[in-house]
Amino acid sequence: MNRRVFGRAAALFAASLFAIPLFTSAPFFGTAHAAEPIPLKVGIRGGISEPLWEVVAKVGKTHGLAIEPIVFAGSLSPNEALNNGELQANSFQHIPFFRDQIKQRGYKLAVVADTYLSPIAFYSKKHKSLKDLPTGAKVGVPDDPSNESRALIVLRDEGLITLRDGFDAYNETATLADIRSNPRKLEIVEAKSVVLARSYQDVDAAAVISSFASQVGLNAARDGIAQEKKENNPNVNIIVVREQDKAAPWVPLLVKSFQSPEVRAHIEKELAGVLIPAF
Repeated sequence: MNRRVFGRAAALFAASLFAIPLFTSAPFFGTAHAAEPIPLKVGIRGGISEPLWEVVAKVGKTHGLAIEPIVFAGSLSPNEALNNGELQANSFQHIPFFRDQIKQRGYKLAVVADTYLSPIAFYSKKHKSLKDLPTGAKVGVPDDPSNESRALIVLRDEGLITLRDGFDAYNETATLADIRSNPRKLEIVEAKSVVLARSYQDVDAAAVISSFASQVGLNAARDGIAQEKKENNPNVNIIVVREQDKAAPWVPLLVKSFQSPEVRAHIEKELAGVLIPAF
């Protein structure tokens, strides 16, 4: 090849290098920003969690995530779906509930972050305070172990019942069998949380968790006649992944997406009295 031909070829080659970015959507040298977003299906409950996770998903885009919240209703279990690999994460439960699920079902799941406290509260159409409950009043409590325990603790703190000596809310749950005294002879009835939310007016008072209360327009701060204390409360909600994924590179990005100023602002503005940030 003579010098003129070589020079012309070199010039054409150099020109083609500069032309590449103009004719392709991908840069010549790969960058993190050009990578495809990491798709994540996250199991949540309906109601207040849906707009909250829309905010998380928007923040997640800035961290290279394509977060798709999957809403579970009724008795469908986000833990079962996660354990089966149908989800990459879930965010719907607090620590005691998670602990009981692992104990009962042997799921291979791991906690990776705290999200918020969703306080349980008692609601009533008949009384303005738990202290107003008459002798023999019918009181509804959730039938799952962790939330039933939370309801019983509120009844204890309000002076309506006592629990067995040595009960430790951080490491165990209380059941009806743990009630040591019930001076007003309350008739405590166990029911599904979704049932309690929709029929609390049929009993003297019922304990309902925020995720179900919000679905029927109830707000603990506005409508509750008593609610659990936030101080020294082990019932913080969490983000959960499979044990095999807890070291995956997308996990800290998911956590960062939730534990963000944008999510905190949404909770404090839109969900005041319903949720309390735990990050």
